[in-house]
Amino acid sequence: MMDQFQFDFPNFMSRRQFFTWMAGLGGGILLGNLLPACRSKETEQASQAQPGEVRKLVIATAVDLYTIDPAIGFDTAIASTLKGLYDALFRHVGNPPRTIPWLVDRYETSKDARVWTFKLFENITFHDGTPLTAEAVAYSAERLLKIDKGPASLFSGILKPGSMKAINRYTVRMTLIRPFGAFLDTLPWLFIVNPGLVSAHAGQDHGQTWLKDHEAGSGPFTIAEWKPGEKYVFQAKSDYWKGWPDKTHHLLRYERRVIKEGADRVKALETHEADLADWILPGEQKRLEEKGFLILKEPSIETYEIKMNNKVGYTANIHVRKAIAYAFDYEALLQLWEGRAVLADGPLPPGLGCARKDLNMYQQNMEKAQAELARSPWPQGSFSLDYVYVAGLEEERKTGEIIRDQLARLKIKVHLIPMAWADAVNSFKNPKTAPALFPLYSSTAYADPDNYFWSGYHSSQAGEWTNPGHYASKAMDRLLEKARTILNAKERKKFYCLAQKKAIEDAGTLFGISALDHHVFGKRIRDLAYCPVTGSDEDFYFLSLSE
Repeated sequence: MMDQFQFDFPNFMSRRQFFTWMAGLGGGILLGNLLPACRSKETEQASQAQPGEVRKLVIATAVDLYTIDPAIGFDTAIASTLKGLYDALFRHVGNPPRTIPWLVDRYETSKDARVWTFKLFENITFHDGTPLTAEAVAYSAERLLKIDKGPASLFSGILKPGSMKAINRYTVRMTLIRPFGAFLDTLPWLFIVNPGLVSAHAGQDHGQTWLKDHEAGSGPFTIAEWKPGEKYVFQAKSDYWKGWPDKTHHLLRYERRVIKEGADRVKALETHEADLADWILPGEQKRLEEKGFLILKEPSIETYEIKMNNKVGYTANIHVRKAIAYAFDYEALLQLWEGRAVLADGPLPPGLGCARKDLNMYQQNMEKAQAELARSPWPQGSFSLDYVYVAGLEEERKTGEIIRDQLARLKIKVHLIPMAWADAVNSFKNPKTAPALFPLYSSTAYADPDNYFWSGYHSSQAGEWTNPGHYASKAMDRLLEKARTILNAKERKKFYCLAQKKAIEDAGTLFGISALDHHVFGKRIRDLAYCPVTGSDEDFYFLSLSE
């Protein structure tokens, strides 16, 4: 017997907006099917729009795109881009985040939650006109698992090659290895690629080289211009199969303009060269708010912490890690956010239901720091550590200064090393090249404890950007593997409570703060529907601009 679920539309639109939008979708779909020649002409005209057009948005970003392969990319900038170029079975919307059907018309699951059957909408095409079918979904899932990078980690131990089957042209079935309480919440990361296009450029790496800077999707945008390290321009699809929430004011183009320095991103906002900027310091956010710019004050699901190398070097010793944890000045870190953050109570953000408030957190205590260091092979210190941070992120640099000043009291020298994000990610792969200390904003791939623990603490994720310190513990693995399979929320919580305690005992991470959103939005932006999930905080499909 199957339990059936019906489409539940998100709460980011009013009832009036919803029915207006759906009416427009129906008409647009019908005309698109009947008049393909007219649709092609319309798309061609849209592609000739000039960069200076009114409905073009520019985001000043600190982060470059090192790939847009949906089987590899797994950070905020890439995720935001993928949501524009591709579609997924489900999509994250709203705050608190909800997971809603996107490519899926309806779905059902078995009583044991292991067999999931998804019926797709039948009017969807890829950008080259090829129909998006159940075979494309199965192909995309198989490719993701074979490459086994980035978002594949979400399905580790849950899906395996061969477990996705196209039942008919528009129905796909997925059989899980074991039940997974957060399964639907992970499906927005299964972006569907065009099998024919990817196969034609497969090469020796399943198309990874080609998809690094090409797209094979069905999403609301296509690539218009590609200048690595400088700018990336995306063109709206006027005939996007799902239509547009705001037909009159939706974006015609948007540009990701790479601006490494925070001061330069602020200047771009103030001179109206940019409509939106990321990774702006809290003090600057507050100043810009006074000038009429928008900053968000809704709760986020993000944490900011400092990962330590648990595998190689001085920080592989637990007593050195605990010494650092006791030496760190947590209040000084909190002050960097100027009222736009709270101290973390462990690995989970305070807004998450499973976050414990009774944990014995590390607090600055130099006597305890000295005592822990005395238990290590280097009781007098006299060694140095590399603190690597993302170039252009001022709060990360200042975090390094706090660590440097405090560890100097233990006669530990800290070298502050700025590095491009892509280079840092590459260094994480090998514990010998991974830095001793690295500040990190947590993955916010989905709003569930599994998101934080699996990506940050399961041994299978060692060397990924979410676990740059190569933390690994068999005891932690057992807790997380068990928690994943439990469907009852109260039962799952018990295991995550134990996992939080274990993470603090192992001192693999300096737990920092949970901050509010880091963006600043310009005055032209309207219909902002904030969702704190990775990439959804920059979901350009829903944004529109005033004239």
